[in-house]
Amino acid sequence: MAQNLPIRDQRRQELIRATIAVIARHGYTGTTLARVAREAGVATGLVNFHFQSKERLFRETFLHLSAEYEGVWRKALGEAGDDPRRRLDAMIEAYFDRRIFTREKLAVWFTFWSDAALRDRYRAAATRVERRYVAEMEAGIAALTGRNGQRRANDISLALSAMIDGFWLQALIYPRRFDRVEAVASCRRFLAEKLAAS
Repeated sequence: MAQNLPIRDQRRQELIRATIAVIARHGYTGTTLARVAREAGVATGLVNFHFQSKERLFRETFLHLSAEYEGVWRKALGEAGDDPRRRLDAMIEAYFDRRIFTREKLAVWFTFWSDAALRDRYRAAATRVERRYVAEMEAGIAALTGRNGQRRANDISLALSAMIDGFWLQALIYPRRFDRVEAVASCRRFLAEKLAAS
């Protein structure tokens, strides 16, 4: 896929991948253009040429991760068809998709969420991305809960989102003990129980 991109875009993608690796190891304050350049095997001047500043590099990295995350779950929804239950299963699975659910990418997401400077800078954009996901989840749940479905859907989706966030944190802290398949199954069981009680 990357080989079909113009060479400039390919290079930017390579630098973003290097940035993800460096942030995962060194955090926000420890990430420098020089470290990103070393990780990518290029001169620091090339990173400056493409991104001009650490701030711009972080912004582009955040946008890349956000677009990748949204692309994965939207593709999963498209393949799931119109059945609300299948769509909800696909959305849960998408959250743990191996393209976005990696130790490095989890570390970067948590860096964006936990670092005060970054959190304030990217909160609005992160909220917009997450809100689109939650809106789709709520629509699916509401379709299955019948009367007063929207209020119940809000409650269930909030709890399910918190559960997924908890699994992301567990995967980051305890990578060797974390079981991705069991996490997906637990989310599905939780959803099934809540829907059955509705």
